[in-house]
Amino acid sequence: METRASIVERAFEIARSGEVADIAALRAVLINEGYANAAQILGGRSLKLQLTRMITEARMAKPRRPQQ
Repeated sequence: METRASIVERAFEIARSGEVADIAALRAVLINEGYANAAQILGGRSLKLQLTRMITEARMAKPRRPQQ
């Protein structure tokens, strides 16, 4: 049986992936994955700041796709 990650653990995974642009997109992904209370859990200032930094760092480190 596979254990589902806590909402905060999953938020950190997504933030580190560089696949989301901001907290709103992160919340949308979590809600889509079935974490219905994502907005309430991620509402704290400290956690939002930490996740925002992680998102920014991950997106800066991620190679950009060439435009066509």
